[in-house]
Amino acid sequence: MLAVVALAAVAVPASARGGLQSDRARAQALAANVAALDAQIDAAVQRCTRATHSLAAVRRQIGDNRRVQKIALGELEVARASLAERAVALYKNDDATTLDAILSADDFSDLVSRVTMVQSIARGDRDVLRTVEHTRRALADRAALLRADERTAEKLVATRDAELKGIQAQLGERQAMLEGVRAEIRDLAARQKPATPAPADTVQPPSAGGDSGGQGQWWGLIQQAAGANGVSARGMYRLMMIESGGYASIVGPGGYYGLFQYAPVTWRGSWNPYRAAAITDGAAQIRATALALKMGYGHAWWDPSYSWAFSGR
Repeated sequence: MLAVVALAAVAVPASARGGLQSDRARAQALAANVAALDAQIDAAVQRCTRATHSLAAVRRQIGDNRRVQKIALGELEVARASLAERAVALYKNDDATTLDAILSADDFSDLVSRVTMVQSIARGDRDVLRTVEHTRRALADRAALLRADERTAEKLVATRDAELKGIQAQLGERQAMLEGVRAEIRDLAARQKPATPAPADTVQPPSAGGDSGGQGQWWGLIQQAAGANGVSARGMYRLMMIESGGYASIVGPGGYYGLFQYAPVTWRGSWNPYRAAAITDGAAQIRATALALKMGYGHAWWDPSYSWAFSGR
């Protein structure tokens, strides 16, 4: 049974709690939950696929076994018919027994030849009978094992399918909840005048900027990085606010860090020329994020925040 991913509380500074920041914390928790469920779905799909492939393999084996059975049963019938014909022929021809061979032998050499022939014939008959019976039992045993394997594989496929559907249902609920929180954040942000500036948790100075899309201490650097990489500064600013509220030191649920909420493994990736900097270094995250957006990682790494931030609404 899969454990339902719990909604973890976000570590938000005390001065930022309530109102817009409270909704952002809820959104981050839900986004982390959605990401965790997405990962579970990927794993569940793989398990379901493997189970389906196993069932298909067993069914192919059953089909092969049936073809082998058909051929083997035909051969067994031929063998039985041959033995029956031989028994009739021996009876009709009064075929020689070992005693007959001894009594009718002309000399010792003839005696040896006759006895050897009779024994060879009898041994051949017994070998055929044993082969027939052994093959019949082996085919029956193989068919029984394959039927048991098929039932096991069918149960596994059903279990994996139910598991996948359960995760998908949870994901749908979380995504709907997340969209609701995102809508609340958009409404609150639109009504807030002026927007609450981010705390001074780095030495980056404020910048007036030439674009009405943002403000506060990070806005100037966002404009520079966005311009250098050909991406929207306004979109980057909105993405930062929805992810962290402008707090470079924030740690979200699931172990995501900084202004744009990077997982450590992502931050240390070879794509990132700024990975030597601390993951909570706001300036490094801004420059790295501008590059990541230029490289096309926006939807994959930040949706649904990315879609809203760059929607132009």
